[in-house]
Amino acid sequence: MKNALQRWEITTAKPKSTEAIAELCSPLEKLPLVGNAKDVDFSITVDGSDTEVEATRDHPTVKVGYLRVAGSMVQLDVFRSLRNVRYIDPRVVRQSQTEYAFDVALPGSQLARPGMTGIETWRSELDAFLLNSRFDSSTTMTLADGLLALHGTKAAPAKRIPLRVCPGCGLKARDENTLTVDANGGVCPSCQGHLYLADVLRTHEEYNVEGSNFTPLGRVMTASERLMSLCYLDFFSNTAPTVLQHTIFITDGPLAMFGPLAPLKRRFQTYLSDMSRWCKTQGLVAPLMVGIEKSGAFVEHAEQIRDLIPVGHVMRLTNDYINRISGRPASNQYGVDEFYGRRFIYRTSSGDVLVITVNPAPGISPYDGSVEAEGWEAYPTLRLICEVLDSLRTRMYRHAVVPVALAHSAAALPLGVGRSVLTMMAQQNIPGLKVDLQAVQPPTYFKR
Repeated sequence: MKNALQRWEITTAKPKSTEAIAELCSPLEKLPLVGNAKDVDFSITVDGSDTEVEATRDHPTVKVGYLRVAGSMVQLDVFRSLRNVRYIDPRVVRQSQTEYAFDVALPGSQLARPGMTGIETWRSELDAFLLNSRFDSSTTMTLADGLLALHGTKAAPAKRIPLRVCPGCGLKARDENTLTVDANGGVCPSCQGHLYLADVLRTHEEYNVEGSNFTPLGRVMTASERLMSLCYLDFFSNTAPTVLQHTIFITDGPLAMFGPLAPLKRRFQTYLSDMSRWCKTQGLVAPLMVGIEKSGAFVEHAEQIRDLIPVGHVMRLTNDYINRISGRPASNQYGVDEFYGRRFIYRTSSGDVLVITVNPAPGISPYDGSVEAEGWEAYPTLRLICEVLDSLRTRMYRHAVVPVALAHSAAALPLGVGRSVLTMMAQQNIPGLKVDLQAVQPPTYFKR
């Protein structure tokens, strides 16, 4: 065992040579610039949080999933002005932010509607969530509308979306017309089973009838976050296009879709390319969309090489470099099936690092392995995005920017006491479960 351990090395460790890093870096001022950072007055950040709780000690396999997704709009000029203030008034900070959040409970293992299986219940409840969750309280557009918009064009959302496989009988679609769904669902021509719009997300493929469903719950959170951002983008382009010129859209995490959601990556890439082309016809800067990572292998690696990246420089991560630090074969096409943006590491003017994902120019696939996709010119908004983020750094936690920190606070599900409350909600509302105070351990003020 000792000999085996001594044979290994950490792939993401700090390189012994600085040359591999230096040749991939560029000072920010040498990159193409579109727009002006001072014109970006607002940020819209979407973040989510999820948890899964056991119902009772008598039924430890009965689990309920809870999800919260929040959108936060921040007036950036207010935060920039606070740099020159010695004592910050928290009321000013609060007044500069507007947030909207929605919550949902989804069935875990051993839970079903009468007459339905567990998977059918999951599909049905998820569909109801998409149909009833508005991305903002002042609009009627729902996440379901966003999903239809994603599969259409800017001028015309899709009326129906094709499915590849029937979740009920496993029928494989012969073409795009064999299995289709709209907002009201559809019917399988083979088993006559009901199809849901939510089936497009394919999260039911990972549903576990006997154990944890934290994985599909996380997929729902990711899809909801991305659809919420798309809804904002679609809404402003249709009602107030000039707002796009003054807004940066921030996502917590990379601009990517993983697992069963991965096929949606192509839809996001196509949709955002079409939106960029439309913005150009309107004389607007392409939508400023960026994903920011707070943790993970790339964030850890960025910290390892931070001192090798000069302050104010951006590092591009080529396929060759990514494969080398992740232990993948040199021929691997990293990210080609999941990412609709490309990762970069930016060392800010304050010296810390940000791992960001930025959309490419229209017509370019960010990880197709081509020289064009790995060049600086393919990411025209990169410099402007970095300049905006540089002015929004915060020390609330590592790798944080103000809009993400505020959105994270709005989306966070309560821990500790809050988790006990969620457990108690399940016990008091699911028929057949008794309140188990030993499992819940309610706070003392509930006992008074």
